Amino acid sequence: MAKVAVSLPSKWGIETPQEVKDNILKRQPPTQTANWFSDPTSPLFGFPEKVTGDSVWYGKDLEKAPEKWIHHLSQDEIDEIDNAVQKFLSSKTPLIRLAERDSKDLFPLPIFGQTLQEKRNTNILNGPGLWLVRGFPIHKYNAEERSTLFLGIGSHLGAPVSQNGKGHLLGHVKDLGSDPANPDTRIYTTHERQWFHSDESDVVGLLCVQVSEEGGQSSVASAHTIYNEIVSRRPDLAAVLASDFYFDRKGEVPPGMAPFFKLPLYYHHDGKLISSFDRNFLIRTSRHPGTEPLSLDQWEALDLLENYSKEFALHMVLQPGDMQWVHNHKLFHSREKYKDSDAKRRHLLRLWLTTEHNGGWQLPEKLGINFGGFRPDGIRTGIIVPGIEFRVPLDAE
Repeated sequence: MAKVAVSLPSKWGIETPQEVKDNILKRQPPTQTANWFSDPTSPLFGFPEKVTGDSVWYGKDLEKAPEKWIHHLSQDEIDEIDNAVQKFLSSKTPLIRLAERDSKDLFPLPIFGQTLQEKRNTNILNGPGLWLVRGFPIHKYNAEERSTLFLGIGSHLGAPVSQNGKGHLLGHVKDLGSDPANPDTRIYTTHERQWFHSDESDVVGLLCVQVSEEGGQSSVASAHTIYNEIVSRRPDLAAVLASDFYFDRKGEVPPGMAPFFKLPLYYHHDGKLISSFDRNFLIRTSRHPGTEPLSLDQWEALDLLENYSKEFALHMVLQPGDMQWVHNHKLFHSREKYKDSDAKRRHLLRLWLTTEHNGGWQLPEKLGINFGGFRPDGIRTGIIVPGIEFRVPLDAE
């Protein structure tokens, strides 16, 4: 694969550089004669030629069937959740206890808890990989109450892992004015567009507290649908996506590790097609010694991945009180650029959940290492840096 050295952008932007696009256009279209799935030397050896089942979907179809992925809370469910919040707070139990393994007994939900378990299995871990809970009156809650609410509900779905070098087990998606041109910046701390990606956890949950004045549309796309489309049209690029890329750790480096790592974007493991991908962690990794620039094939594959994600995505605007749950190993998600005002400043709470310990997907060892080691209670750590302390902040920091 031809290597193309591209200087880091002086301002924010992760578009494919024009000189790369020009070089791609000059190439001859590949001849699709390789035995991609039967050749033991192929990156796709052992992969399915086509994924089937409920994890394969198109946004236009789910848009017409909201009952398949949206749950409207009843008043009884709202009351039960509220009772659990108030009971927990009155117990004076430290909030971080809700981030421990099997902590759902601290947040009892006799009725809605059954729904959470059902949808965890039928919608999140299996099925389309998406579930949206709508209708909670979050405007009535203060910061401590809504943090308790979200951690409590999350405890019925998995266990929180660290989302950043600060050890946040409860995250806040908010524009903190971070410089998006800084290669170490995590884009969720800016108002810029987040391209389609997945997070370093099994499940990601978002609780909308406040919307922005403009923009901020949320989108999700089936990584299995996109895989099928790429295999049918460009199996050579599917093979590229099943090969190693250099990922940047963005300054959040675990003890004894390099500031980068190598992983494919698609795996086949334990009978499942697993994806793990974030373009923003790929395009500037060559700043680190010991890495290589993206090849023309890799640039082309990344663009195809983004274009198909946009084409086949389900789009939604999260409203205050919405809770969106997404399976990271079979879905990509994105957010459009947004603009805040004094009256409306976009704010979402975020959970990264691990589910391996209680029936979730088992990860290949190579990918599992990147998802962190294990705490004494058997839960994955998530992002770890020297001296880290796990925390559950009530607001962005």
